[in-house]
Amino acid sequence: MNHGSQPEPPLDAPFGDWLRWALVRKGYDPEERGTQRRFADASGIPVATVSRLLRLDSKKPIRPDVGTCYALGVTFAVPVMPILVRAGHLPPEALKREPQHAEQPGTRTPATEEEALTALGVVDETDRAAVRGVIAALTAKHRREGTS
Repeated sequence: MNHGSQPEPPLDAPFGDWLRWALVRKGYDPEERGTQRRFADASGIPVATVSRLLRLDSKKPIRPDVGTCYALGVTFAVPVMPILVRAGHLPPEALKREPQHAEQPGTRTPATEEEALTALGVVDETDRAAVRGVIAALTAKHRREGTS
């Protein structure tokens, strides 16, 4: 297994390519039996969702929902905004407007829920509560159904 010496796939690469790269970088071997289950357990993402995201299908690209993007960012300890761009939820231009933090390389923590809502332009507290409610309901539904 290659432990992350490969460059990160471009933003427009299939999401599964990026997920495979991120898994290897985190020390998982995507080809090893049981890896998807271990990662699903560690991330809280249903194993069926992990499997679908890793599946290669050029005709119908698989993209994660916002809640899954957030879980991936937390699990991999990376910013959520680029994951949202890779998943097609935000345009690449959103990364140019993302606030830059003066932190040491490799120590940046994922965006907080508040930072993510602000970055998405949701600033009204009533709207924020509504977005949180929708995300919680969809995440619970997807976990019950084992879908992304």
